[in-house]
Amino acid sequence: MNFLEVFLNKNENDFRSEISSDDKGFYADISRLGCELFCVMFRLLKSAVLAVLWGIAAFLRLLQRIKAALGRGFAKIGSVFGAFFARYRRALNAGRTEVNHIRDKKGFFAGVVSEFRFLNRIFFGKRGFAVTVFNYVLPIVCCVFLFNIVGYATSQTYALKLTVNGQFIGYVEDETVYNDAEQIIAKRINYTGSDTETVNFTHSYEVDVVGYGSMLSTYQIADRMLQLLDTEIESGYGMYIDDEYMGTLISHELIDSTLEEILDRYRTDNPTETVAFDKEISFVPGIYLADSFVEEKDLAELISSYKVVPTYYTAVLGDSPYGISTKVNMTIEELSLLNPGFNKSTPIHIGDQIKITQEQPYLNVIVTREEQYTEDIAFETEYIQDNTRYVGMNVIRQNGVKGSQAVTANVSYINGVEISRKVLVRTTTKKPVTQIIAVGTLPRPATSAPGTTTEAGKFIWPVGGNGGKKGYGYAAPGYTSHRGLDIIAPYGTPIFAAESGVITQINVGGWGGGWGTYVVIRHSNGVSTRYAHCSSIANIYIGQTVTAGQLIAYVGSTGDSSGNHLHFEVMVGNVRVDPTYYLPKHN
Repeated sequence: MNFLEVFLNKNENDFRSEISSDDKGFYADISRLGCELFCVMFRLLKSAVLAVLWGIAAFLRLLQRIKAALGRGFAKIGSVFGAFFARYRRALNAGRTEVNHIRDKKGFFAGVVSEFRFLNRIFFGKRGFAVTVFNYVLPIVCCVFLFNIVGYATSQTYALKLTVNGQFIGYVEDETVYNDAEQIIAKRINYTGSDTETVNFTHSYEVDVVGYGSMLSTYQIADRMLQLLDTEIESGYGMYIDDEYMGTLISHELIDSTLEEILDRYRTDNPTETVAFDKEISFVPGIYLADSFVEEKDLAELISSYKVVPTYYTAVLGDSPYGISTKVNMTIEELSLLNPGFNKSTPIHIGDQIKITQEQPYLNVIVTREEQYTEDIAFETEYIQDNTRYVGMNVIRQNGVKGSQAVTANVSYINGVEISRKVLVRTTTKKPVTQIIAVGTLPRPATSAPGTTTEAGKFIWPVGGNGGKKGYGYAAPGYTSHRGLDIIAPYGTPIFAAESGVITQINVGGWGGGWGTYVVIRHSNGVSTRYAHCSSIANIYIGQTVTAGQLIAYVGSTGDSSGNHLHFEVMVGNVRVDPTYYLPKHN
């Protein structure tokens, strides 16, 4: 047990002596838990510190080893070169002594001869300076020389020397260049329909070293091969649409302007759009057969023209043979030629494919542009239970409202017809409002209105079936003080509560202020409804709470009435308002 643990245990014992005997066990457990947690955290911190210190020490030891290794390496190199120069210094000292001795003994001339012999031995002897240096330098020089030779060889450009019909044509990168050139020549010859289409070429290859830029392209090889033919050739521009050879032109300014006019038909002011043909159009300068030249205006008319292509019309609901012929601007007879058995009596089903013809530009134009537009966001529908309405009697508590979002998309068209759409950004500008529908859960009695769904703020129609409007509004024709809606219905037709509420008035029989037998129901928000000219009242009473769709009376002609109908009023406070604002549309 270390000092910290002894200290903690001591404090724990002191603390225990201060608390009551009832809480002693509880505080003992808390104290023990705290001490153990503190000790664990201390041990973890101690281990982390030791690990960091150990890592630093290991790194320092590694640096010391690297330093020692470098020192030994430099020392070894120094000892080798030191021994080399020390050996020659000793040899020089010994030679100088020997030369001085001979000069003193045999004279000056003998000393000079001895000095030259010594220098020859010191430089060119078996272990002389020059020989030693040569032994070290020669391998290095050889390696450098070898690398230079390899570099020079790899830097050279090798190509195939092409000979056609015994004549040198030029250098090509590989055999495919000649094969492609043969196909180009075949297209140029076949276009003219001349007798030269039977010409044959014989070729051979040799590998050779060439300089930079010496190799020829496919079209250059084709030009040189055409010059071998015994036919009239001229310089011009071959027009190609993708790989299709269209003919040779003297110039192509008119074609260029015609192509721009075609593209201009599809261009707009949108700075993000790209407008191009779906095929590559190129003009290749070179040597061409004289018979292959065409008038530029003829090619301009061709690329500006339209061609008839087969396509299919997909039948939709309501289509008929005559209707389809009208849509596609073709006669029944023309359609029957393309669709054997098709006539004016042919049954048409949804999804049927009818073969038709359609005009299409000779050159298709692809347009891609960024477009900004607004899209609706569908609202969600939430259903809640309503135990004040009968089963099947639903009401929209909150009308759903679609939201909107700003959309930026890349849209592609071919000849003005959309082929793809890639949405880049969607930004919500208006959030949708959830539609809330209260679903009736009250068990339906036998005498109740049929199930329906009513919009928010709307009542249900008080008379079901085929009840029709007779007159409504203020001072309607024939009703100087008319302030309600007359709904025509047969005698005895059930009348239902237009909305849930409390019955506040019931009048049975008599004049009833002109309303005859009637019922008044008070709803929420100070709104009340009156049901007048009834023939009789159902089993209801004043103060009763009724549910929307509950039977309250029957259609009659009591009071100031000229026929069987229901006089329906809506009152806000004591003011009668137009009931049609509170009722859903009804035919």
